[in-house]
Amino acid sequence: MEQKPLYGQRGTVLLAEHDVLVRMPIARYLRECGYRVVEAITIKEAIQAVQDRRFNVTAVVASAQLSGDGFGISRWVKQHRPDLTMLITGTPKRAVDAAAELCSDDTSPSRLAPQLLLRRIRRMLASRKHPDDTSRIA
Repeated sequence: MEQKPLYGQRGTVLLAEHDVLVRMPIARYLRECGYRVVEAITIKEAIQAVQDRRFNVTAVVASAQLSGDGFGISRWVKQHRPDLTMLITGTPKRAVDAAAELCSDDTSPSRLAPQLLLRRIRRMLASRKHPDDTSRIA
């Protein structure tokens, strides 16, 4: 019987993503891979999380569209915490690929999980109503 990794056994990932529909399934996936996940929606929150010694962040996955300049977190990490693994994402697909890269060994929930995760995120984003889309208003 295959044993699942213990929560947080692999380290702590800071997931800095402004879109909850992208962030939630990726956070869940990383947790299933054995990571402790700290979530942030702005660059300010992301920097605070990295600085907070209680979290002991070992890797950062951050959206380039993060509120307050997604590339700013990359510059800050490079200057203050060059020991951290830093992955910048620009699209939901790249965010899923970054999560899959972190989970790329035998503790990954499934080899198909990244593809399934991406499909789930795309479905959730497609179902979101856009305020400027008048064709959906009854």
